[in-house]
Amino acid sequence: MYRILLRLKRFFTRYLKVKSESRQGPAVGTKSKIYKYIMLLATALLIAFLYPSESPLNILREGEIAAEDIIAQFPITINKSERELAEERETAKNAIPIIIEYNSSLADSALARFQQFMNAARRIALILDSLRARNGYDTDLLDSITRFKLDTLIIRFPLMDRTSVRELVLHGNPDTAKKIITDIFKNTIYSYGLLSDLETLPDKSNRPIIIRIKDRDYFVVRDNLLDRNRAFLSFRAALKNQAAADSIDVDQYYQLGRHFIIPNLTVNYTEMEQRQNEAIADISTVKETISEGDLVVSAGNRITARQEMILREIEKHRRIFSDEAGWYSYYMPLLARFLLIAGVFITLYLYLYQFRNRLYRSNPKILSLLFIYGLELALIYIVDVKLDYQMYLFPVAIFSMLVTILYDAQIGIVNTFILAGLMGILHRFNFDLSLITVVAGTVACFSTQRVRRRSEFFKSILYLAVTYVLLIYILESFKLSPSEELLGKMGMGIMNAIISPLLTIGILPIFESLFGFTTDIRLLELSDLNHHLLKRLALEAPGTYHHSIIVGNLAETAAININANPLLARVGAYYHDIGKIEIPEYFVENQLGIKSKHESLTPTMSAIILASHVKKGRLMGEEAELPDEVLNFIEEHHGTMTMTYFLNKAKELGDANPDESDFRYPGPKPQMRETAIVMLADSVEAASRTLAEPKPARLRNLVQNIINDRFRSGELEECPLTLKDLAMIRESFVQILIGVFHQRVEYPKKEAVE
Repeated sequence: MYRILLRLKRFFTRYLKVKSESRQGPAVGTKSKIYKYIMLLATALLIAFLYPSESPLNILREGEIAAEDIIAQFPITINKSERELAEERETAKNAIPIIIEYNSSLADSALARFQQFMNAARRIALILDSLRARNGYDTDLLDSITRFKLDTLIIRFPLMDRTSVRELVLHGNPDTAKKIITDIFKNTIYSYGLLSDLETLPDKSNRPIIIRIKDRDYFVVRDNLLDRNRAFLSFRAALKNQAAADSIDVDQYYQLGRHFIIPNLTVNYTEMEQRQNEAIADISTVKETISEGDLVVSAGNRITARQEMILREIEKHRRIFSDEAGWYSYYMPLLARFLLIAGVFITLYLYLYQFRNRLYRSNPKILSLLFIYGLELALIYIVDVKLDYQMYLFPVAIFSMLVTILYDAQIGIVNTFILAGLMGILHRFNFDLSLITVVAGTVACFSTQRVRRRSEFFKSILYLAVTYVLLIYILESFKLSPSEELLGKMGMGIMNAIISPLLTIGILPIFESLFGFTTDIRLLELSDLNHHLLKRLALEAPGTYHHSIIVGNLAETAAININANPLLARVGAYYHDIGKIEIPEYFVENQLGIKSKHESLTPTMSAIILASHVKKGRLMGEEAELPDEVLNFIEEHHGTMTMTYFLNKAKELGDANPDESDFRYPGPKPQMRETAIVMLADSVEAASRTLAEPKPARLRNLVQNIINDRFRSGELEECPLTLKDLAMIRESFVQILIGVFHQRVEYPKKEAVE
């Protein structure tokens, strides 16, 4: 399953992956324009027709203040909602009592069988008393007769305890036992009867309970109902009370009577269901009727939940009347909505075309931006439906943070204003909602413009919480909201401020992976030296690994000094030579003093091998799903430079006019300042190791010569580096190299011990 999902993800990434801006073409073709227009049209249509439509401007919500009197223009019947009907039906069902039928025949049968047992025990006791009264009667014969009589009685009543029966017959008083136990059965156990199990009752609620005994209904409390277990406890308690007056053996009497306690109550489900159906049928679906001319809302008053419901019914009737007037009356509002939404996105397109043309040329980037809009609207719709329009819980900050992190703060702020306009269109031109979107979104943009670690989102939580508290206080103070309601809404704002950044942390990797965005967070993850590519580089090509680390330090320092992206420069430097992992022994930094393998190869073959690490590195990076910006370093760090050593070697071997294209790297030339910095740092680091005495002056001359050579050869002409930038890069390199090659004090040698 995991492999299927991975393949599916790679399939979509192939088409959705955002290319580096430096690799985009100079113009937008016809096909690309058509795709852009289709995306705009499809987005506007989907939002206009699928996003839930809001009521017009004059339909107010609960808590808002009416600017004028609103009078019903026609009779309105307000029906109960499905939730209200369900609650009323449940209440009606619970009001029907539990009806329990008392089976008198079972109770009489149990009492009759108990009396039969006691009468039989009495007869046996009389016979035995008569035999004992005769003088000289054989004791052994008496014991045999006793056993025989008891065996006969136990056969008739097999559940009885033999010891208790023997004690009753030989030493007890059957008449007294019969009277006491019978009285307890009639007055306690079978007065209202007993169920087989109390757990079989329909529910545990406080519904009334009726026991029907011979066409008479008796209301009883649930706690007074008996089942077998509770009847046993009640029977024993009654015997203990009787023992206080008559000195009876409680255990013996309990064993004599407990087997005659049988359930005689049953629940009458048929009658209960019939009564419930009748009660439900009597429930009216009409909640309230408003007559024509009735005052619905007075000017200056706060809208209640009841008044909002009436206003919604009025709006529903208006729509019905407009539908009856003709199809155009139904589609005109949708068309107007579509045009407004399309206008919003056209404004976005115009801004991108005029001020961020590189982004405008990238269809995947525009598509990902529209995906973020769709995700934001889906989240707002969920909050709106589930929480009944609690606008202070609308997670607008998620949108602003995602756009800022994936693009930049300027794009984030512009799109926040675009979203505010869109929210106004979709939610009755609600100024409060638009204002919240602008303010909270702008704060979210500024708080995440330099996010490099996921823990930095906690700073956004603090800023957003303060923003929401102040905004809610200002807006609700104008509405004269009660203090309890104000505190509740502030709590919603704080909750939103906490949840939005946390959701952003979870959503961000999806866009990074699916669209191939290169964020600072992603770069920091790639800068981990435990990345499997860097670990392979350290183990299989240790010289190249050490070289890459030094180049990373040089590039990062130079990028800081010219206000480029130092993190991107450092990470790009780490991975720029990963193509050497496959054949490390062909590169001088990994040869460790052994004979060079190039001595047995022709110069042309050596050049092919050296140039191959660029293509191999690109392929390895794509397999490892490195972002496009990092892959560019692999291709551009040599540009189209000539491999001078092997070109000269070819000439020395007799080729007077070798083809220079055979000795050039495939390129392209550096397109970004960061890749140009890594190109220079790569050459400087390699050349600095050839200096016999790396003194500061020599290092400065070396760096300057390399920069001049790259400048004169045209390798830097396609990147936006200025002469001032090159001067600052030179100084940065020199300072780092001086630190690398600093001189140490020679330690004194130990004298030999005699």
